Amino acid sequence: MPSTLMTDVLSSLRSFRKQPGAIAVVVLSLALGIGAASAMFTVVRSVLLAPLPYGQPDGLVMIWSRWVGFEKTWVSSQEVLDYRARTRVLEDVAAWSTGRVTLTGAGDATRIGAGAVTANTFNVLRVAPLIGRTFSEEEANAQTSPTAPALVVLSYGLWQRQFGGEVSAVGRRLEMNGAPATVIGVMPPGFRLPTDFGEDAAEPTELWQPLSITAANANRGNHGLFGAARLRAGATPAQAADDLARVTAELTDEGMYSEVSKFTALAIPLADDVFGSVRPALLILFGAVGFLLLIACANAAALLLARAESRQREFATRTALGANRWRLVRQQLIEGGLLAITAGALGLGLAFLARRALDAFGPAAIPRAGDVSVDFVVLAFMVGASALAAVLCTLPPAFRAFRVNLVDGLKDGNTNASIGRSRLRLRNAMVVSQIALAVLLLAGAGLMARSLWALQRIDLGFTPANVLTARIALPNMPYDTPGKINDFFDRTLTRVRALPGVEHAGLIRALPLGTVIGDWGLVVEGYAPPPGENAKGDWQVATPGALEALGERIVAGRAFTAADSANSQLVALVNEAFVRQYLNGRDPLTGRFRQGSSQEWISIVGVVADVKHNGITGQVKAKFYRPYAQYHRGGNTQRGGTLVIRTAGQPLAIAASVKAAVRELDDDIPVVGIRTMDDIVATSITAPRLTSSVLIAFAAVALTLAAIGIYGLLAYLVAERSKEIGIRMAIGARSGSIVSLVVRHGVALALGGIIAGVAASFFATRFIESQLHDVSALDPATFAIVPVILLLVALAASLAPAWRATRVDPLRTLRE
Repeated sequence: MPSTLMTDVLSSLRSFRKQPGAIAVVVLSLALGIGAASAMFTVVRSVLLAPLPYGQPDGLVMIWSRWVGFEKTWVSSQEVLDYRARTRVLEDVAAWSTGRVTLTGAGDATRIGAGAVTANTFNVLRVAPLIGRTFSEEEANAQTSPTAPALVVLSYGLWQRQFGGEVSAVGRRLEMNGAPATVIGVMPPGFRLPTDFGEDAAEPTELWQPLSITAANANRGNHGLFGAARLRAGATPAQAADDLARVTAELTDEGMYSEVSKFTALAIPLADDVFGSVRPALLILFGAVGFLLLIACANAAALLLARAESRQREFATRTALGANRWRLVRQQLIEGGLLAITAGALGLGLAFLARRALDAFGPAAIPRAGDVSVDFVVLAFMVGASALAAVLCTLPPAFRAFRVNLVDGLKDGNTNASIGRSRLRLRNAMVVSQIALAVLLLAGAGLMARSLWALQRIDLGFTPANVLTARIALPNMPYDTPGKINDFFDRTLTRVRALPGVEHAGLIRALPLGTVIGDWGLVVEGYAPPPGENAKGDWQVATPGALEALGERIVAGRAFTAADSANSQLVALVNEAFVRQYLNGRDPLTGRFRQGSSQEWISIVGVVADVKHNGITGQVKAKFYRPYAQYHRGGNTQRGGTLVIRTAGQPLAIAASVKAAVRELDDDIPVVGIRTMDDIVATSITAPRLTSSVLIAFAAVALTLAAIGIYGLLAYLVAERSKEIGIRMAIGARSGSIVSLVVRHGVALALGGIIAGVAASFFATRFIESQLHDVSALDPATFAIVPVILLLVALAASLAPAWRATRVDPLRTLRE
């Protein structure tokens, strides 16, 4: 048996050398299909299928608040206490907030993400520290005292960078925002807070300090915490949602919330919360790559079937000499297996390229994109895909080898004047199926491309081109007064504005599409809110020059100037949504409002065009802007923000100069997160960009494979019908009629595939409807263009075989 198997393998390799071109096309087709499928599996497995780094992650839910005007927002500290005390389904509730701190005292000064977490957070997530320990409830509560020693837990990566992975790091001190803090523990590799997989994925929290929530310091109105909970054994997220709805209804009945606000809480399974934005896109692409693999297999099967037809004399001779028909079938399967193995090896490169491809789409916006890698599971998938491809593409030729006709096969020259109808129908069906699947991919790619085009045409309210951004923040010491903070920012901006190529520069608290913005309660002069409601607005803080640098438009009044100083009249800018919602048609430049509990009136001096801030398709809410120099009046101090710099040329070209300008003022102030606004805008639409780009690539490959299929079928058709064509020409057929004969066949195949593909697309495109923006899943323009493209491809693929048909020599045909 081993010897006969080796004989068949060697025989297959010899047969490949006789038709290297056809074999190369088969291998390339399968390599594209298997490689693309393996690459998508690599991404889907790393992002969606790998478990989250927590104990029993299926038992975790994220908790969010909802009320009129806010579909999904943070929870308050008092609500955390309410849910702990009143829910029957939740075992425990944790909360945290995120921000950034400056570290000194262990290596160079660095700015990192930091989280303030309740003491039970690590227990709720069921993750134990690698070394040391985490906080106790008593230690967390003690942090409210200014004399209490600061305690921190480090991430594995920060531990390695700052302390070289030394176990002795536990108990050592570092400087955090200019104050000492003691390291008490290090978390294991891969640990992240659930929110670090989303908006903060590019710069996750790497240091955690205790957050105290007690009855004495809890606040119901300030919604600024992330909430997570562990379900009791046997409970479901749906039951948790119902339980939270009951609790919030009770609180409303008790007068804690107005009935008008319709306040409630959401319990979302952790995996859905982390991956909800990208899961549909990745699953759509995984389904699309399945179609591509089928197209590749159909293409390879059609070529191998045509090759098997051309070998009928060989099969007949071997059968006549005593070869078992199953032996012929086995050889076809061996040939298919060898081709699939070769294609799989070539396609492996595509799987390795998946990680680099994600980098081009902004991996920070794709949870766990940095974890994408090729491992044994991916290799096992590739082996399985190769085996499936081998079976699918070799069954037709194997069936043909089994049904070899000895009489026809042994005739001299196999003189059939025309190809058999049954064999032609099978090959036609394969090509039609390729075209139908190509229509599906092309329709999906067209819809996503139109949707992406619509997204890119949305008016953002600012101009991202030629804008550099960089985050900066000041520690408590020595910047312990508003005067010192404002002076440092003024001197920094003076230096930055003096750099060559800088047109405008400023500092802004929350970067549009780059930083989530929250709201603040307001009292607007002349506005009476509905019963139980309060006026509120998203709050922004900016220096003179910041709005000009971002390209935000002033539609009335003026922007901030240097005259808006710490001691001058309090002023603000508001957006158009603020004017519509609160000023009731009054002149906005005569309006005033108070912020929070402050009793000082703030005069509106300008109106800014609405800006897309929390999402490119999100609703624009009322927003107000305060000057940095005045923001401390009212008890609030803004220590950091994002430098925004508009340049005459490439923004990144001045990045080093900006960092040097800050370093000249204070070596301990790091400048981090240097990005262009174009990059930030592109990252905000990562999912549609990824889906449309990959679908377009798949559609291009599908079109190429369909063209190869049409060309291959017609080329073999011309070769097998050469006698028929020669006779037609001998009795007077013109070249034009011969060309028409071949081209009509190719166009007829395309029309059959287009009809089937369009019919299937009417149903299949509904699966991507949720990913579309301003485009219908049955968009007429897309469904008009796709058939035209396929017909043109079919026509182009038919021309070469048609020309070859006109080169048949009728005299030679008659002699034969």
